[in-house]
Amino acid sequence: MNLRIISSAFFALVLTSLSWASDISEEAKTSKEKSDARLKSAIMSQNIPLEKRVKALKELYHDRTVNGRIHRHFCIWDPLGKLGPIASTVQDQTVRSVHYGLDASITIFNNEQELIENFKKEKTCDAILVRGALAREFNKFAGTIEAIGALPERKHLQLLMQVFTNPRLNRYMTDGEYTVMGFATIGGNYAFMRDKAYNSLSALEGKQVAVQTIEAPMTALVKQYGGTPIEGGMMRNVLAYTDGRVSSMISTAIAYLVMGSGQSGDSTGVLRNPLSQSTMQLIGRAEQFPDELAQLLREDFLLKFNNYAGRVDTEMNLVPDEFWIETPADETNKLEDATREVRLTMRENGYYDGTMLRIARKIRCRFNPEKAECVDPVE
Repeated sequence: MNLRIISSAFFALVLTSLSWASDISEEAKTSKEKSDARLKSAIMSQNIPLEKRVKALKELYHDRTVNGRIHRHFCIWDPLGKLGPIASTVQDQTVRSVHYGLDASITIFNNEQELIENFKKEKTCDAILVRGALAREFNKFAGTIEAIGALPERKHLQLLMQVFTNPRLNRYMTDGEYTVMGFATIGGNYAFMRDKAYNSLSALEGKQVAVQTIEAPMTALVKQYGGTPIEGGMMRNVLAYTDGRVSSMISTAIAYLVMGSGQSGDSTGVLRNPLSQSTMQLIGRAEQFPDELAQLLREDFLLKFNNYAGRVDTEMNLVPDEFWIETPADETNKLEDATREVRLTMRENGYYDGTMLRIARKIRCRFNPEKAECVDPVE
């Protein structure tokens, strides 16, 4: 037989074999892709019982588990340490996380900035729990939840949490290498006053006001009212306020606990209406927390919203009634206009996320449709 014919037949057989093997490989690959797609769809569907969704999650990511669980290390901030309210809440949450196939270990930081730097450089934390103002660095959409004046009351924040868990918003949750896995209320950001006679921000004209360095919108608001913002960290601001070196301090409600149950003098008080909502947000590395796991965690935050809020209320009940300062109606209206101007400015310079501001405006209009902003929206 001609050698050329034999060679041609041989190579034809080899190529046919390779093609056949390739077809099997492609078929197997396609089968796995279909299976993974089916599992992902099941996990993201809120119409399927949670137990089945968790089972699908474990099946989808079985290669990431050890003894049936996904091990992850969480780092959290609590200015009061291991015995603080945030730390206590997270400790309880780790028990619930087992239900989702998570085996969570925890490290608690007193210094929030140290925690942030560790997360970005050391890579020892798979996820962090920090205030929303700092979470903005990792996801502007979620960080804008704390936009000044955007969510006046807790009911607005709770409705936003429901919107937040809609799988259709999943694309907003991951920004580069980080993903947002939920948030919880820790009260509001308030204006603490050295004198109860100061019943609105208008009283701060010409006065020094302690503002946290990470809160650029608050700095802008103080300037808008003619005050002089003095920027610093929470602990530094608390000391400046209790020592009487500033006339006011704008800070989260946690500052009251840091002060030692508000021992800052009988003449001091805090404006009852918050300037913004204050949250703790769970930010994880996207490679460690795939979309499906992050979705289930966000839903769990919603499920526990009232529980977290109840813990905040327990702490806030420590604030005596006489500590609160009521603001006149005309000043409240003035504040709404002032905070809107700040939000628009911060949106234009890229600090706030426009989509989140629009969602927040729709939520406000859900409760107060007669407002002018609902008829002629600018957000």
